[in-house]
Amino acid sequence: MNELYLYGSVGDSFWGEECFTPSTVRDQLAQMSGPITVRINSGGGVAPDGQTIYNLLRDYDGEKTVIIDGIAASAASLIAMAGDRVVMRQGSILMIHDPAFDYMDERGTEDAHLRAAQRLRVVATSYAGVYAKAAGISVDTARAIMKAETYYEGQAAIDAGFVTEFEDEAAAVPAAFDYSVYARAPKRLLKTGAHLAPHARSRMAAVAMIMGVQPLNRGKDKMAKIKAALPGDDEIDLEGEDTLTGGDDTIAGGDEPEMEGEDTLEGGADDVDPEEEEDAPKPAAKAKVKASLAQVLDICAAMDRPASEARDMISRGLSLKQALAEVTAKTAKDTPVTANIRPGAPRARITRDERETRRLGMEGALVAKMARDRTVTGPARDFMDMSLGQMAASAVGKPAPYEAAGKLRVLEMALGSQSTSDFPAVFENALNKRLLAAYQVAEPTYRRLSTRMDFTDFRPHPIAGIGDLAPLLPVGETGEIKSGSTGDKKEMVALVAYGRQFQISRQMMVNDDLGAIDRLLATRGRMVAATEEALFYQMLLSGANADGPTLLETGRQLFNPTDVTKAAAAAAITPASLDKGRAAMLKKKGIAAKAEDALDLEINPSIILVGPDKLFEAQQLLETIQATQASNVNPFSGKLEIVVSAKITGNAWYLFADPGIAPVLMYGYLLGEEGPRMRMHEPFGTQGVAYSVELDFGIGAIDHRGGYKNAGA
Repeated sequence: MNELYLYGSVGDSFWGEECFTPSTVRDQLAQMSGPITVRINSGGGVAPDGQTIYNLLRDYDGEKTVIIDGIAASAASLIAMAGDRVVMRQGSILMIHDPAFDYMDERGTEDAHLRAAQRLRVVATSYAGVYAKAAGISVDTARAIMKAETYYEGQAAIDAGFVTEFEDEAAAVPAAFDYSVYARAPKRLLKTGAHLAPHARSRMAAVAMIMGVQPLNRGKDKMAKIKAALPGDDEIDLEGEDTLTGGDDTIAGGDEPEMEGEDTLEGGADDVDPEEEEDAPKPAAKAKVKASLAQVLDICAAMDRPASEARDMISRGLSLKQALAEVTAKTAKDTPVTANIRPGAPRARITRDERETRRLGMEGALVAKMARDRTVTGPARDFMDMSLGQMAASAVGKPAPYEAAGKLRVLEMALGSQSTSDFPAVFENALNKRLLAAYQVAEPTYRRLSTRMDFTDFRPHPIAGIGDLAPLLPVGETGEIKSGSTGDKKEMVALVAYGRQFQISRQMMVNDDLGAIDRLLATRGRMVAATEEALFYQMLLSGANADGPTLLETGRQLFNPTDVTKAAAAAAITPASLDKGRAAMLKKKGIAAKAEDALDLEINPSIILVGPDKLFEAQQLLETIQATQASNVNPFSGKLEIVVSAKITGNAWYLFADPGIAPVLMYGYLLGEEGPRMRMHEPFGTQGVAYSVELDFGIGAIDHRGGYKNAGA
């Protein structure tokens, strides 16, 4: 199988990270034929390069399957849209945002800003067109999603139309990238790229790189910073062939005293060994430049080294040249990079330090222990035999206590408000995963009756229904495409925030009763699903005679005789009464300026909604039975799906079209926040762990044409 790995930044490397460019992609595609699989794990990069790579993939003559292994953000998300199939792995991320830069290679006059805005507009409009085409949405909608800097995971990406499939295989670690350049980057992404930021101005430089404003020379940029920290050129020379990354190049030339051998910075026996230098103080070298604390501090700041190292080097009497060599060697040694080479692909670097591995291991073990799952892999295996108290002790670097009082102290240290460990986040993430798992098991009936449309914010959103369907108009001989009027039908639906506080007792924590904690979370997950169900039916059965909410389009309730969405006479569930409902739905028309121009929607019912009192009647009528006489044939036998809810009381029954064809009702979440989430308020107080279960959820009626009600008899 042809596989193309697009790992790392889009465009040339900026921090020395993995990267891929249009030329490397073009060269690899030239060697392929037939179906290909494109694997993406990229935090983004140069916007124009992303568009070029997207076009290269779109022009490739063969079926393209794009798999998002870890993350496809910014320019990489545009590249993902080139796939005929786009697949997300479990835990992977798709991020779509508006291109931006806060760096300008001019003086910053009004004209310069206007030219920059024009460049941004061109790039943003082009990107929006690609996203709109991929998701089947308008360019304006795509721009709104971009401006919101939207993060998608799993089903949310499918529902939004950007992804076609979802697979259960766990995602790879997100690509190394300085995610701080993005306004809404989640904390786990910020941690992934934290070590990449070269200095305090990394955001400005990185955003400039993303827009392709000015190709930056990273080596010269860092050299300029270090030169600024040193005395003038007459005292020390850092020009010529000297580099910071070693090889055969030396640090300084001229009359400077040599340290060892050729003064190289990495590789070979002649390298500076900082560990040897730390064993015993060394006298200052007889150099022109004598290091001061301020100068060494500046060098350490430029290379992201702690100030304590500067003080140590001054105390050992190092010269300026020796200090520079030691800082550079330590930086190279401490960089947590592991190479993983794939044939035919650029080199991929996977960065995961010991702290991150421990965090993931603890989190995975807590989830597995609460789920009573002993089949774990990866870092979690190392923590499966640990109790909650032992994990907490490990997180704060304390010996694991055995007595209850000691466990309390350790838990307070690990989870308390003064804790500096990762354990609060680890514990919260594990609880969130179990809460979401319990929530997803629930099967509320409202999801079978309604369509899902997620929200970008909490403002009321206009939602167009199937009634807005307008006919195409004939094109004249001149090729002019006429503008046609459509209905002004837009129902308004808003997202609402819900929440409630709970506690996990200190006794459960000290007793290491993860099973009891999981049972608590299971009830909370089911509670959220039940809350959604109750809110939905409260909306559906609102108003006079429980005929539903009032629609903006008609000014009437959802079910009413005028719009023929409610039977004029109540009747039991019979073939004749069902036929009247079906006929009413089949006759529905769309909206048009002239009644004769309205399209026939020809909506067929596919669902019958009943309460417990009418369930047997519906089942008996719809059971598939072979009639011996034509007059006894039931045309609805086996044709309607029965949905039953205890919220429907009495004899009323309803017909609904398939919500994917003619939706009447809708529900949705805040984009990227599907389902409930748990947030700890007081990590470990006198009563235990205080937390809240929160949900952002919206529901509403958006069209009357796909529904019908009979009061029943």
